[in-house]
Amino acid sequence: MKKLALILVVVSVLSGCTGLPSIPFLQTVVPAQQSSTPQLTATPYSLDPTNTPDLFVLNTLPPTTTPSTGTPMVTNTATPAFTATIRPTITLEAIDPIFFTPSPNLFLTVLRSTDQLVWGSTCEGSRFIKFTANVQPVRRLRYVTLWYRLQDKYSSRHTDWGGGAIFNDNDQGTYFYTLDLSQIQRYRYFEDAWFQYQLVASTATQKVLGRSVVSRSDVSLTHCKALYP
Repeated sequence: MKKLALILVVVSVLSGCTGLPSIPFLQTVVPAQQSSTPQLTATPYSLDPTNTPDLFVLNTLPPTTTPSTGTPMVTNTATPAFTATIRPTITLEAIDPIFFTPSPNLFLTVLRSTDQLVWGSTCEGSRFIKFTANVQPVRRLRYVTLWYRLQDKYSSRHTDWGGGAIFNDNDQGTYFYTLDLSQIQRYRYFEDAWFQYQLVASTATQKVLGRSVVSRSDVSLTHCKALYP
């Protein structure tokens, strides 16, 4: 019993010691571990080497390329230009005396809008011709008409004289008329022809008072193929 009581006393003493506060000077100081911090190593700074010009070197031009003297160079020769051959036209026959009028010429001036009529669809050009005539006023003058025909330039082929288109006037002695290509009969049968014409002044009963000089080779009517072969 005594041994059991002694053991209980010792156990109670030991359990009481664990509840006491910790005394600083009785505790064992554990040295703190130092963190290993990497040490920086200083690197010396230096400038890049610079190019120092050599004062004793002369500047010389780069070598030029000299053409070889073996084979001569070929030069371009201008190509000769070819000109179209001009066909000789026929000699026009004498004018029929019917186209002359013994009376004085009543037509002071006769102007036209073009000297070249064209037909065809492959070129530009005039498809009409406009006439303007100044006529001397005379008694019984009523009409100024246009008469014309086509004469082939390289043969004796021609159309008959026709037309008779009546001019308009401004009551001051000026007469004018515009003839369209479609009004010229059989023009498609001529590749290159002269458009010959004459103006006639007459009375109301178609009596001729005067005629203009016949224009025989002043105006051409040409197909596009003949103008631009």
